[in-house]
Amino acid sequence: MATLKKDRVPTRKLLAYSSINVGSSIFESPMPMIIIAFYAQYTEAALASIGTILLFSKIFDVISDPSIGYLSDLTKTRIGKRKPWIIAGGILGVPILYLLFSPPAAAGGMYFFLAINAYYLVRTLVFVPQIAWGTELSRDYKERTRIASYNNIVMLSSQALLMILPILVSSPILPLFDSAEFSPAMMSFIGKVAMIALPIFILIAVLYAPNGKVVTIKKEKTASFKEIIKAFKTNKPMLFFITADLISLIGLSVFMGVAFIAMDSYFQIGDKLPIFIVSVTIAQVMSIPVWEKIIAQFGKHQVFAVSLIVQAMIYPLIFLLEPGQDVFYQFLIIGVVASLFQTPGPIAAAAILGDVIDYDILKGGVNRAGTYLSIYSLIMKGGAAIGASLGLFLLVAFNYDAKGGVNTPEAEFGLMFTLTIVPLIFLIVSGIMFWFFPLTSKRHAIIKERIESLAERAGVTDED
Repeated sequence: MATLKKDRVPTRKLLAYSSINVGSSIFESPMPMIIIAFYAQYTEAALASIGTILLFSKIFDVISDPSIGYLSDLTKTRIGKRKPWIIAGGILGVPILYLLFSPPAAAGGMYFFLAINAYYLVRTLVFVPQIAWGTELSRDYKERTRIASYNNIVMLSSQALLMILPILVSSPILPLFDSAEFSPAMMSFIGKVAMIALPIFILIAVLYAPNGKVVTIKKEKTASFKEIIKAFKTNKPMLFFITADLISLIGLSVFMGVAFIAMDSYFQIGDKLPIFIVSVTIAQVMSIPVWEKIIAQFGKHQVFAVSLIVQAMIYPLIFLLEPGQDVFYQFLIIGVVASLFQTPGPIAAAAILGDVIDYDILKGGVNRAGTYLSIYSLIMKGGAAIGASLGLFLLVAFNYDAKGGVNTPEAEFGLMFTLTIVPLIFLIVSGIMFWFFPLTSKRHAIIKERIESLAERAGVTDED
């Protein structure tokens, strides 16, 4: 089914909406995993402490994430529902980035606990309203894939620029640092650059991106949070999607968290980490237009499923690598190929989220995108924390020393097992689940048509 003109977002406005990611990329993968590895190596915080903190920090998210989503749904301003919350995130983010990226030498577990929680709060203030906003830019099945594609292109490009920064400032062109390694001085520098970029690009999005259109079927009193949770629990496509996505995220977080430690302490290529990240990110950006067409042709959940299973089959190849002069290029090839099949995941997930929210609108009559996405964000952050913590706890169980000490063959085997086999299990299970996701393009087309028909008859479409 072709996208109607009224459902299509002009490219310049879509770029303005996506420009938030230039600044907010500091909150997205791989940076949280780099922060974890950085604190494990350069501060007094121990691996076990960091893993425990990541798990317990989610208690705070249980309060903050749903609250922000719920309140953004209720917000009514001249600039729409979502923009005021993103502005708040930009303002609060400036001091928080300084604290997290410039820790004192004696920083321990408590400092990390406070700084990482504040960091995730800022991410929630920006991420949840932005993704809810994106679902309101269009209700078209294919146009949502296009919106997610543009958003991911800007996000990945921004992540690449962020990783190019250490290479640039340690090169003969701009020799501010001796190495591109994520040392305390380099992390402090990156944090200060992000402190400038975050508010600037949020302002661009607020000024030039459309507010979006909130569609409801009926007018009713504001639902209590308990009623929303009940509606969420009865949204079977949403529960199916979140379960499958959570499983995949745990597996990917195990890999990402341990990969940076393995590159630095085992393969001895930590100084090449920025080059690695830039290379895989460029490969992802270049592949997005191709994946967008593949998703449009074969469906979101089918492509997502296959990509997860292929990723799972690639990671065990790392088991064949040994530390040495050429290991970086071998690791890079595996990383680039795996990243190509990781690319369709965020695109498909963002588009599917909009579809399952439409299902809720049809069933409940009102738009609860912000609340739904806050719950989704909370669960995904929990999954990332579980995955990262699981990886760290397994390294502790195998007695692996990430701070540069001598490791036994058993400890090194534990590192490689955690890096390759554990993610494989999670990704295969998730891939199988996504293959059987129930909300197809045909079913969504019926939902969209019924929503628009009922909203037109009720006359309650809300133009922000």
